[in-house]
Amino acid sequence: MNRLTITLALALGALPACSTPSAAPDSGIAPSDAHVTPTPDAPGHDASVAPGTDGGPMVDAFVPPSDAGGGGLPAGWLFTQGNHLHVSDGTGGGAVWMGRGVNMDDIFQCGYDNTLWNADAETDLQSMASTVITDWHANFIRVSLGMASYPTVVSWTESTAQYAEPMTRLIRSMGSHAGVYVLVSLRSEASMILQDETDGDPEATGIPSDATSTPDATHFPTGTDATYVALVDTFAHDAFVMFGITNEAGGNKRSDAVIRAAMTHAVSVIRAEEDRLGVPHHIVSVQGNGWTSDIAQYATTPLTADNVVYEVHGYPPAPSSYTYANIPVIIGEYGTLSNASAFFADLESKQIPNLAWDFESYSDCSPDLLMVNHSATSLQLTAWGTTVRGYLTSH
Repeated sequence: MNRLTITLALALGALPACSTPSAAPDSGIAPSDAHVTPTPDAPGHDASVAPGTDGGPMVDAFVPPSDAGGGGLPAGWLFTQGNHLHVSDGTGGGAVWMGRGVNMDDIFQCGYDNTLWNADAETDLQSMASTVITDWHANFIRVSLGMASYPTVVSWTESTAQYAEPMTRLIRSMGSHAGVYVLVSLRSEASMILQDETDGDPEATGIPSDATSTPDATHFPTGTDATYVALVDTFAHDAFVMFGITNEAGGNKRSDAVIRAAMTHAVSVIRAEEDRLGVPHHIVSVQGNGWTSDIAQYATTPLTADNVVYEVHGYPPAPSSYTYANIPVIIGEYGTLSNASAFFADLESKQIPNLAWDFESYSDCSPDLLMVNHSATSLQLTAWGTTVRGYLTSH
């Protein structure tokens, strides 16, 4: 098991100070035991059942998939094969899966609800998600968990009623739509380290820590590991969920080796918890260098774990940044396209899942797909939003 070492972290610069919750991470939302087993047409579940309750079938223990097919995955679960994502048909195979969608923010609403004062944030976001799914035809949504990006810092394991429970309900409401998959990305978390402190947004460039590199051994004895474990516990049986390790690891200030070691370790933590629970391996998205515009190191030497995809961000992304014959790639953020038609045609020809930035009507988080009008129902498209909606509705 690879780990970041404290020696390596110190060699690259002092560990950043973090605001931390008041107690050690020792609990989390229980995995949902009340979900129906996904079908090929509906990878979701009963969204009306509260997390942590009992009363439904469990997903059976499984045989991990090989690179030759879906293995023992139940129908509706995603798996990687070659340089594509596939959706399991439950019999050992499955068609290539092509995700098209948008980025959405958590209940912090990209800073509008920066102290979690807005009691309507969850319902606002559920309404917006329903619109982008049913009206824009998005089948892929990336939800960024910005737990250490704003004045109020929260924890998935400790801020359950304040943050984890509403976010779980929100994510499950998205996944209740047939055929929709959600990339749950840990955008920022108080236990992360080695942020780029020079770009004015250090919280969005954190690298996960572990027990040897934690910035606070009292509050985070296992670093970010406890958060990944808690996220797995919450969404263990949700076929529609993928896990994103972080956002843009280290900005452009850290070496490939440091980023790779952190990604390798975080994936191993997720896999160990899935195996402990006896559930299928979810897709896990790992990030590269240069604000994850550069994933070339993984094409040279892919991670050895199964069901890993490699995430590119770009404004706009160059075709060379996402075109690889031997690794599956998703575009986690894209914007400011000079030739949208050619870009979309290229993604379609290569079958690369993609997520436009950013579906937000409460804050200016440009490039915005929506006008900022503080409404969850009267959504007004920007020119950028019109472009992306046209692409999504054409499929």
